[in-house]
Amino acid sequence: IAERYKVGRTIGDGNFAIVKECIERSTGREYALKIIKKSKCRGKEHMIQNEVSILRRVKHPNIVLLIEEMDMPTELYLVMELVKGGDLFDAITSTNKYTERDASGMLYNLASAIKYLHSLNIVHRDIKPENLLVYEHQDGSKSLKLGDFGLATIVDGPLYTVCGTPTYVAPEIIAETGYGLKVDIWAAGVITYILLCGFPPFRGSGDDQEVLFDQILMGQVDFPSPYWDNVSDSAKELITMMLQVDVDLRFSALQVLEHPWVNVS
Repeated sequence: IAERYKVGRTIGDGNFAIVKECIERSTGREYALKIIKKSKCRGKEHMIQNEVSILRRVKHPNIVLLIEEMDMPTELYLVMELVKGGDLFDAITSTNKYTERDASGMLYNLASAIKYLHSLNIVHRDIKPENLLVYEHQDGSKSLKLGDFGLATIVDGPLYTVCGTPTYVAPEIIAETGYGLKVDIWAAGVITYILLCGFPPFRGSGDDQEVLFDQILMGQVDFPSPYWDNVSDSAKELITMMLQVDVDLRFSALQVLEHPWVNVS
């Protein structure tokens, strides 16, 4: 790998992988190099293989692109598109909340990625701000790219594995009644809510996850004053449709994209 890429500084550090900046020597192009240490993945090999097999299949402007992979005895190297703008989690923390125009643009990007994945029967299962990278275009505009496909899987029948991040997890995952693609829409609804007010729709109490899960199962979405006073009814209506406990009533990615609040941009 060193022959073809000049490897630079570490930009991310996870449980069993590190991410470094790298430059392709022949072109001078910058990429992200994800180095997965196999010794740290004993027994998790199938998860890594699963992630890579899904990344190979997906090509969309709002999804972080896998450029190439190299499988070595002790490491797996993934050359990925480099997205320099940081993640949405950092962006939210620094901004607290966004204008409706910015938030609807972000949802447009996210729902586009979800619609594409769902058309391939792929569910992401871990949509959260930390996994949404902010791509800065030459003209100064920004768009989101979805990354981290570690929990993504093909849906051919109901899924039962409880996974994801509590704040963003859909009620049908908690209920263990079987779930499918639309858990991604729920997570996107939670993110949209946070973008507009700076806090999540289901907040639990302290460290008590049971309370949080009960709130999610009830699915009572409130838009408390004063935080939501200046937000349009259209935005609230869309969020409500994305956070329907009844999966059949919950919007699909296409319905999100066709909703006037998103479709304006």
